[in-house]
Amino acid sequence: MLCKKLLLSLLLTLLAAAPVAAETLKIGLNYPQTGRYKDQGLQQRLGAFLAVDEINKAGGIMGREVELVIRNTSGEPDKGAKNTAELIDREGVQMVFGGVSSAVAIASGRAARDRNRIYFGTLTYSNATTGAAGHSHMFREPYNPG
Repeated sequence: MLCKKLLLSLLLTLLAAAPVAAETLKIGLNYPQTGRYKDQGLQQRLGAFLAVDEINKAGGIMGREVELVIRNTSGEPDKGAKNTAELIDREGVQMVFGGVSSAVAIASGRAARDRNRIYFGTLTYSNATTGAAGHSHMFREPYNPG
């Protein structure tokens, strides 16, 4: 529930800066479909599709339907950063979220920051994610590990 509220808040913030002509609001899910974190990735995917479905059934965000665009990180930081760049540059997403591995989230967050977009780490527990490697374009939902 907290994750859904935070995601909705971030989307509303992004919508204010998004071009008005777009019919849908594209967001990117960058998660591990393969690799050692694929089980957690599947849960992220299912939760993301559920949240998008609920948001769209409630009328979208300010009347705009949300469209989910997905990429597979395979749990690899370089691939996560490449996917994030592609989601923003080629697909036109307004924000990217995902990342089971903190290293993937950090690399993906940098790529988003370089493109002036928000990256929301949905399953990253490393303090470095929003601490030493943190920046104004990086958010996360999980608590600190210790």
